Amino acid sequence: MAESRRIFTAIWRRRVAAFVATVGVGAGTAAFADADLDFKLVATMHQNLAAINEIDEAVVRDDYGRVEKGAATLKKNAISMKGIDLKSLQLDPKGETEFNRFLTAQRRAADSILNAAALEDAEAVLLGVNTLIDDACVACHSELRETDAGRTPRALFMRSFLSSVQSVNRGIAMDDYALVAREAREIGAMAHILTWTQVIETIFLVEDPADQNEFREYFETLSSQAIRLEHAAAQQNPKMVSAATRRMLDDGCVSCHERFRDDIKERVKQSR
Repeated sequence: MAESRRIFTAIWRRRVAAFVATVGVGAGTAAFADADLDFKLVATMHQNLAAINEIDEAVVRDDYGRVEKGAATLKKNAISMKGIDLKSLQLDPKGETEFNRFLTAQRRAADSILNAAALEDAEAVLLGVNTLIDDACVACHSELRETDAGRTPRALFMRSFLSSVQSVNRGIAMDDYALVAREAREIGAMAHILTWTQVIETIFLVEDPADQNEFREYFETLSSQAIRLEHAAAQQNPKMVSAATRRMLDDGCVSCHERFRDDIKERVKQSR
């Protein structure tokens, strides 16, 4: 296991170098054009992520009432976001048709999850979640947010995390625990890279040593949960996989966003 993690870390070391060389990140860069994202969208994305986490954990516990609750949140958010001013998101208003198409995909995926929950069909629920991520989340980010900001190392790392979590969900749905284990190692390698001081300073613009230590703790949480996730995959235990994934997202990703996202946005504004 240690050897596998070392190999993945080496791979991500090369990726970081390529990202930095390509984008030319630095403390004075104006790379993050998404710094002024509308608060409503950010809050809704957090709600969507929490709903997906809720569904993932609930389905392995056979709690289909909670699955329905999460799916209902996803459906409600898809409906409420239609007609949002794309200019406030720094997106081309001409993309309104595509944006609404992705919201429709989210609503339809939520409906499929609701139907699967009514039938207590765990595999169909998880496949519905992956359809949501494929046809709504990833598709929207790829088509409408693939700007210069979308190609920064920060955005690429976050997108890679999302892709790995999606693959973990797919692994659970298909009883493919080898896939879950591979993605756990990938997440662990990425998390390790993001604890490096140079990465924290140049990519995330966090310069204060105390803030850096706190920032690093979130990624250490991701790393520890990635190890737990790999152990769960080795035991082919879906409840442990779900618990580790939820802890990773709640105590790592979401908590870090709540603590640092606004600070990073403000630093980007000041650097312009």
